[in-house]
Amino acid sequence: MTITRGSRGQVGVAVLLGLAGLAGFVPVLTDAPPESREIVVVASGMAFYVDGRGEANPRIRMEAGETIKLVLWNKQPGVVHDFVVGAWQVATPRVRSRERDSIVFKAPEAIGHYVYECSPHGAMMHGVIEVIETQ
Repeated sequence: MTITRGSRGQVGVAVLLGLAGLAGFVPVLTDAPPESREIVVVASGMAFYVDGRGEANPRIRMEAGETIKLVLWNKQPGVVHDFVVGAWQVATPRVRSRERDSIVFKAPEAIGHYVYECSPHGAMMHGVIEVIETQ
């Protein structure tokens, strides 16, 4: 609803949304990004390590439709790495030694297994993302 003053000082009311049929409608206005889960992937020794675990190129689990913030941190001197999920057309920029970058994406609704890799070093640096049903 907007209140305006006419040329003679009268108050006029302009209704922006019709009330008929809109009972219970409450618009949500926000610029905040949706909640996301952060996954930190470290590139080191020509392998990926996830969230501080010691397993090289581990299986990464995501819920269907989950929003993920993936942070790639390159700890390997003198080498560039990226993190790519080709089936989803998702990729971080290539990250130089001792730098990090991130991407935000939504896991697909399709339950299944998807390959992730470092595009320059895919023969050694690859693993599986498992998309599971929403818990």
